Amino acid sequence: MTEGLDTEALRAAIVQRYGSVHRFCRRHKERLNRATVYMILAGNYPGNIAGQTRRIMEALGLAKGQEEQVLDAIKQVACSRCSVTARPCLRCDGLFRAQAAAALRILILGAL
Repeated sequence: MTEGLDTEALRAAIVQRYGSVHRFCRRHKERLNRATVYMILAGNYPGNIAGQTRRIMEALGLAKGQEEQVLDAIKQVACSRCSVTARPCLRCDGLFRAQAAAALRILILGAL
């Protein structure tokens, strides 16, 4: 698939879910830079296109972020050792989410 088709599909997904790119950018202004989103969609972003595209897709819910992947791994191991047999059990999700965030902080920043 060419780069033009990727950006058009990404733009279509944004517009379908949020109505406009502007609304998408406003909703995710803490996580994504508006100028970066527009440059990615225009196909003229000078930096890490794949990384920024992944971040946009994560915001759309089309891709799992690193924290979600770590959360899934922690939950899988912990739930397999738990005595609660009802599945899915969401009782410990807050704890697992905090553990995933802490693990990523250590891996990415190298400190607590």
